[in-house]
Amino acid sequence: PLPPALLREEVAQLQEEVHLLRQMKEMLAKDLEETHGSKSPEVLSATELKVQLAQKEQELARAKEALQAMKADRKRLKSEKTDLVSQMQQLYATLESREEQLRDFIRNYEQHRKESEDAVKALAKEKDLLEREKWELRRQAKEATDHASALRSQLDLKDNRMKELEAELAMAKQSLATLTKDVPKRHSLAMPGETVLNGNQEWVMQADLPLTAAIRQSQQTLYHSHPQHSADRQAVRVSPCHSRQPSIISDASAAEGDRSSTPSDINSPRHRTHSLCNGDSPGPVQKNLHNPIVQ
Repeated sequence: PLPPALLREEVAQLQEEVHLLRQMKEMLAKDLEETHGSKSPEVLSATELKVQLAQKEQELARAKEALQAMKADRKRLKSEKTDLVSQMQQLYATLESREEQLRDFIRNYEQHRKESEDAVKALAKEKDLLEREKWELRRQAKEATDHASALRSQLDLKDNRMKELEAELAMAKQSLATLTKDVPKRHSLAMPGETVLNGNQEWVMQADLPLTAAIRQSQQTLYHSHPQHSADRQAVRVSPCHSRQPSIISDASAAEGDRSSTPSDINSPRHRTHSLCNGDSPGPVQKNLHNPIVQ
């Protein structure tokens, strides 16, 4: 299709041609009127009239051809105008469809962007929650570690205290064994129940006197014998084996216990129990008895 500028030029040319044809028509009409209205003495011949008529017919044919050309151009312009209008309509329809597609794309993009923002916000919340859980777990782990360290230190302190108590108990047993061995020697002349077996002196207790009473009696006797060490003797506590249920030694058991231990009786349960309660453990006698034994 021709552009609108060329169409306008053609229309202008056709209008000029139409104007010229109208002028020619008017001139011809004037000539005819002059011909019919003039009364010239000279009469034109038939040949001249035929020539003029042929000229007029040719001019009329040319005018008709110009009119036909103008009509053809008008039809062509109308068809071109129709084509141009249809093309414009198609272009408008295409633009509207593209605009609708663009709107749909923008709408989908906005929806997708909103969904992405919501997903990012959810991920950020989940990340914050996981961070809080991580720090909470770290705090709990740190507290558990501190608690375990505290328990370990307490356990170490208890172990050290237990070792100290065991050492104090061993010293107390040694001191008690020394006391129980020294008291019968000092009262061997005053007590009638003394016996000598295998060269060893044994202190025979009365039948109705428990073991703890005998230990207290030995402590009192030692206190009266050595008043300068009264503070050390008052700090002595009875060992756990002596604080149990008191056992009354009868005459038969006392006589039986007065015998010296033979090599076969050393490993007997009675000899081990007697050695444990009397504190017959090797080592030097300890004088430091100020620390009480914690039961």
